[in-house]
Amino acid sequence: MGLGLAACNPNAAPGPAVESPGSTARAGESPSGVGRSDALPPIPTIPRESLGPGQPPLIWVGGTLSEVAADGLQVTEGVGSVVTLKRLARGATVFYRVSGAAWRPLAPVAKVSAGQLACVETLLDGANLLALRVFLGADCGPA
Repeated sequence: MGLGLAACNPNAAPGPAVESPGSTARAGESPSGVGRSDALPPIPTIPRESLGPGQPPLIWVGGTLSEVAADGLQVTEGVGSVVTLKRLARGATVFYRVSGAAWRPLAPVAKVSAGQLACVETLLDGANLLALRVFLGADCGPA
């Protein structure tokens, strides 16, 4: 399964379709990158202490939401690749939108539609990408 270029660290030069976990945005690093020209605040990160040895790799996927369902999402990357993500049960996949100058979680019943830019924080569990947090209106593709 290819993850495409948007799964890589946006602060690094574009590379192969699948990046090693060491080259992806790590906990404590914002995938939205420093020096981006957009006016969005940095995406909040998970503290480094939360991820350790034996934990699944954290992978960022960016592009346009092409499908939003109760059990999964599809993100179409800028190069046209479609990445299928599984959603966690009982609303554990959280959607965020900028409100004021900060990212705010949407209510679990909020309607999220396809066609929006999104930067998605995922965990790679075997062959599945599990969507943890979805930042609407943000792009985290290659810089």
